Amino acid sequence: MCRMLAFASEEPRDLTPYLAHLARLSAHGNLVERWEKRPGGNHPDGWGIAFRQGGETRLIRSGEPAASDPSLSGIRGSTDRFLGHARYADNTETVNKENAHPFLARGIALAHNGTFRGRIGEEAERRKVSDSLVFLESLADCWKNRTHAGLCEALSTMLGDTELVGAYSAATILIASGKTIFALRDYRKDADYYTLFLRSEPGLVIVASEPLDDSPGWRLLANGELLELLLPAPKPLFLTVPS
Repeated sequence: MCRMLAFASEEPRDLTPYLAHLARLSAHGNLVERWEKRPGGNHPDGWGIAFRQGGETRLIRSGEPAASDPSLSGIRGSTDRFLGHARYADNTETVNKENAHPFLARGIALAHNGTFRGRIGEEAERRKVSDSLVFLESLADCWKNRTHAGLCEALSTMLGDTELVGAYSAATILIASGKTIFALRDYRKDADYYTLFLRSEPGLVIVASEPLDDSPGWRLLANGELLELLLPAPKPLFLTVPS
């Protein structure tokens, strides 16, 4: 479980304000009321970012709380494509740098809000890794046609396979592949938590688990909505997954 944000921009943007947003979401972001409050903020169990630099995807992760980790606030740079994730771990024994999101496999970076069960959950437990990493590895095999439509088909197939993913809580996901960022909101419970909001302005498209400011124009994605963060206007498709 987590808070996430991503942006696609026509021109490189300073990372500093987006890292500050990530730290704030880690400290104060919406948390399901029945969940345990932990020291270090509402989502204190590690953080990670993925961003384009020099034509490649750079990954930085930590097992420390984003709200107080100096290695996050000390990052400097700019980028035109960015993913950020602040984690709330289902199992606190898995809190470490290696289990922080995003994960990177075969050129795909993925950050996930939710928990998978089924074969993915079983393999994750056996390997002592995140279920989100196992899901990404399966997606890299299934997503043959690296297009928006191809991703929609691959995700619909995978999430419709109950033996593969089980009774998952949510598959609210951010994906970066090359120059392209995708955002999916898909949930089976706790609709007020597994959220993604979109805002567009000239030269910039942002998605985040919660609105990052009070400016108008934030739109809540529908359940099953898969966006490609195109400029100037994001393009939506909708998964075909049984409820």
